[in-house]
Amino acid sequence: MLKTLHVSNLGVLGDVEVDFPAGLSCLTGETGAGKSLLVDAIELLLGARADAGVVRQGQREAVIEALVDVTGLPGARAAFEDAGYPVDDGEVRLRRIVGADGRGKAWIQGRLATSRELRDLGGALVSVAGQHAFIGLSVARERLAMLDAFAGTAADVLAYAGRWAAYRDARDDLARLQARQADREARADYLRFVVDSIETLGPGAGEIESLAAEAQVLRGAERLREMAAAVTDALYEGAPSACDGLARALQSAREMARIDDRAVAFASRLELLQIEARDVSREVESYAGSVDLDPARLAHVDDRLDALKGLARKHGGSLESVLDTLAAARAELAELAGTDEQAGRLEAVASGLRAEVDAFAAALSAKRRAAAVAMSTQVTDSVRGLAMAGATLEVRVDAADAGETGTDRVDFQVETNPGEGWGPVTDVASGGELSRITLALYSVLSASVGTPVMVYDEIDAGVSGAVAERMAEALGRAANHRQILVVTHHGQVAARAAAHFLVDKATSDGRTLASIRRLEGDDRLAEIARIIGGQTITEAVLRHATEMLGPASKGPVQRGLL
Repeated sequence: MLKTLHVSNLGVLGDVEVDFPAGLSCLTGETGAGKSLLVDAIELLLGARADAGVVRQGQREAVIEALVDVTGLPGARAAFEDAGYPVDDGEVRLRRIVGADGRGKAWIQGRLATSRELRDLGGALVSVAGQHAFIGLSVARERLAMLDAFAGTAADVLAYAGRWAAYRDARDDLARLQARQADREARADYLRFVVDSIETLGPGAGEIESLAAEAQVLRGAERLREMAAAVTDALYEGAPSACDGLARALQSAREMARIDDRAVAFASRLELLQIEARDVSREVESYAGSVDLDPARLAHVDDRLDALKGLARKHGGSLESVLDTLAAARAELAELAGTDEQAGRLEAVASGLRAEVDAFAAALSAKRRAAAVAMSTQVTDSVRGLAMAGATLEVRVDAADAGETGTDRVDFQVETNPGEGWGPVTDVASGGELSRITLALYSVLSASVGTPVMVYDEIDAGVSGAVAERMAEALGRAANHRQILVVTHHGQVAARAAAHFLVDKATSDGRTLASIRRLEGDDRLAEIARIIGGQTITEAVLRHATEMLGPASKGPVQRGLL
């Protein structure tokens, strides 16, 4: 609901603020008072192209602000929040500035926004329908939603959508499986090649590291033997050797021990060193004998290392990844072997679900087609009462490919005058006719379709009083389900409104300023009397205005109004 609209420096609108209630609100006033400027302000707030000429003469910028209540509109709230504009307390704040130089800025929830965001997000809340502005009926999904709202098929659509989603998933699974089957043999050949190439080489975890260590030993075998000989020579075999030196040292230590008991420990330790040196010498000699000078083995190790490294490069860079690839290839081969059976099962499931989809769709289509006849009659009756006596609107339901909303395509065809030919509403009807057709549609539809706020600018222009009465009834019905703002020149429409606002202008110090105020009581009675009676307000005109307002205005005619 549009709660508050504030406009400053837009044409003759110097600084006005309006609080709109729910239901039907009307704006009246003399021609040129500035009523349509309020509609222009709303359009600017919805992202319309700005013209520098709309800024009040002598002012730097025009400012339009609105507070919109989105309580009870989870879809709209989610749209704002998804776009990065959190909703606080169920209210959305919109702001647009138009500079005298033609430049401007926009804000949503106090944050800078683009005109497109105003149009997309604000346009989902408020629609303006007038002689030159219209919420499109050109979107097939919107037309279908209107018919479903009239038919009351929400539960049927939901049930169908569930079956359709299940069928779509099964169908997509089957398509993916069949696509894999199409190149299954090629894939299987490749996987078998991978498995064979890995199994033939038979790599083991950590084998590259162990072979690299062995290759290093094989390449250094001769040097290792030379160094081992040097070790044994220095420890035992050479002259003099370390063992010879230790023997002499041990003998001296023993002589010391015979003189001083404290030297016994030296002799013991030297004896252990002599034994250790002999042991190391023997072990090094044995090690030298084990070092293999085997060029053939080295060549074999190098070849296997090259093969293993090449395999690792192909499959992830390590033998661990090679072994993972082997396991995955074996598993996929096993899976491919079972795809024929799986495809048969999926095909049966998809076929069964499609049969269910067709049954649900047929039942839904039958309800839609029956509702389309009734909707056509009701909207036509309503349109003909709105100064389009020769018009006929037909809601046509044609077969379409199955989708998430069913198997139907809905078109609104109109013949504005008998014998003039049928065509889509948006192609055949004029701007004023479109506004009346939308009013007729919304008067028979619930709040579940369309925008929660509709603005009509002089939709009743040029119609008779009888037509205006029927238009007022249609606006009242539409306002049962949404907020309606209408600029009107007819007392019948103004009298039907839940809230009546007067737009007036006055000249002061050579400048013209418009003001807006809500009318109550005698003020409202006087304004409706002016609308229906002109400048001369007689007692008869006042009585007529009182009758139009109904019981709330009953009472003696106020002499001061004459």
